[in-house]
Amino acid sequence: MASPVPLTVMSSRSGQANSAYVVIGSNSLYQQPPNGQWAYWFVVVDASNLQVVYNQLQTTPSVVPNLGAYNAPGYILIMATLGVGLDQQPQGALFNFLMANGAGSQLLAVEQIAQQIGCGSLGSFAYSLVTSLGCGGNPGFEAYDVTSPYFAAVLTLQLQPVTQPGGGVVYTPIQLGDA
Repeated sequence: MASPVPLTVMSSRSGQANSAYVVIGSNSLYQQPPNGQWAYWFVVVDASNLQVVYNQLQTTPSVVPNLGAYNAPGYILIMATLGVGLDQQPQGALFNFLMANGAGSQLLAVEQIAQQIGCGSLGSFAYSLVTSLGCGGNPGFEAYDVTSPYFAAVLTLQLQPVTQPGGGVVYTPIQLGDA
């Protein structure tokens, strides 16, 4: 039986050093957009041999990358952000694509923070997703960071209303996305 191959994805939230890494085993990919602009980085890996078959940057937060034939079972999607502002979090078709392909509570947290706190309060965010494509919404692996020099831990959740016998409502905390 083959041994597991380590995979590390590093996204940046800094507007000063927009860059990201994808490291599969000992093979390292580094991405830095031209002119230090922000970007979304999409990498697709063939799940049978771990070879990169798609590698693309984009700066549109609402467009699904054109993965073509790679948007199918047998391929792994790796997505990382590079200095993306909270005013450019995934929206519309891109948000729906990510949610349908493994994104979950971490992406929902970025969206909630952008909506509730506002894009000017924290500036930018980092988000990474690794997921098997074409698996019908199975959960992927994701991480995010929106900390700033002024704020450290950020906790996002939902308050679920529970109707009480005899009337009234009591709210109880639940995991983001579990409502």
